[in-house]
Amino acid sequence: MIEPEEALKIILEETKIQPVEEVNLLDSLGYVLAENIISEVDIPPFDNSAMDGYAVCSVDTSGASKDKPCELKVIGDLPAGIVSKIKISSGLAMRIMTGAPIPQGADAVVKKEDTDLSGQNVKIFCEAKEGENVRRAGEDIAKAEKVLLKGTQIKPAQVGLLASLGKAKIYIYKPPTVAILSTGDELIEIDEPLQPGKIRNSNTYTLTAQVLSVGAKPFPLGIASDTFEATERLIKQGLNSDVLITTGGVSMGEYDVVKEVSAKLGAELKFWKVAQKPGMPMAFWKLGEKLIFGLPGNPVATALCFEEYVRPSLLKMMGRKFLFRPEVEAILEHDFKRKAGRAFFARVKVRVEDGKCYVSVTGPQGSGILKSMALAEGIALISKEVSFLEAGSKVKVHLAEEKEDH
Repeated sequence: MIEPEEALKIILEETKIQPVEEVNLLDSLGYVLAENIISEVDIPPFDNSAMDGYAVCSVDTSGASKDKPCELKVIGDLPAGIVSKIKISSGLAMRIMTGAPIPQGADAVVKKEDTDLSGQNVKIFCEAKEGENVRRAGEDIAKAEKVLLKGTQIKPAQVGLLASLGKAKIYIYKPPTVAILSTGDELIEIDEPLQPGKIRNSNTYTLTAQVLSVGAKPFPLGIASDTFEATERLIKQGLNSDVLITTGGVSMGEYDVVKEVSAKLGAELKFWKVAQKPGMPMAFWKLGEKLIFGLPGNPVATALCFEEYVRPSLLKMMGRKFLFRPEVEAILEHDFKRKAGRAFFARVKVRVEDGKCYVSVTGPQGSGILKSMALAEGIALISKEVSFLEAGSKVKVHLAEEKEDH
């Protein structure tokens, strides 16, 4: 039996970053760039107006004020998307819309609110400095500038930026495929009526949702009965994916055959049993470049082991920088008692008051009480030596909110 820290270290050491693939821009959201993005153009590509108003020669407005406006002749309108062939010279102005290219000869824009149009002339009630209300070509992005670096997580702002550069397709680290297999004669599908001694297969749905939440590609394999043949057939099928997650079949029972099947297929067992609760009988194998996670069958243990071990591995495979949930120090709001000897993952509710974080358990903490996970806003990490914590004690907590890459 190994400690949780050692188990995580082994998993991450065996986890390799995925190959690169080209995807459509909108399919890249949430993934990680596998290339440096260098601009081939200036953004904006030309000097343009930041305001609706009038393009002018700034020297014409020298000394202009409310009481003493300057008056200029308006020689045309310039909407966005049109390039004027008319040159602005002293004494002239052109009405211009936001985003329209600055006409030749003009060097400033006076916003509409500081003007008054009368016939073909406009009164200017303020001085305009050279470059005022003008967006310069390349002021956002210069041609040949390295805009986004390899390893950047793609969020909506990055999608917009890439679109402005004309990047219809980009390279990302390929999201891993993850096969999910639940084992056990006691399991039935969720749309089947309950029968004596049977339970619905919630683990496949929990794990599929967890895999989707990190951006990987889940492939549920259904339920394997507790026979060597059925388990072997579905595990072989699961090995077509980059990662295989099994639930159940890794304990000490006579019908727990996942370990036996994995050994026959040549998978190298990296560890079995972790000094933790819930989730002690967790196993981890490697077969070539394939990762196999043997998670316990109890629903809470399944979900927790994914959070603490599988999730960081999948994120690393996709090139993510931040692999873990945010960790905070929190204040326990009540006494907490449990049996020492193994690290304990307590499901907790979280509240913040006066800049301090407070936690309380979500109720009964048994390995089969999935409601304790559904209500959890964080996981409190209780060390193996601790059997009692009094109210006011400080504990480390992994928050449910994801820390984003930058």
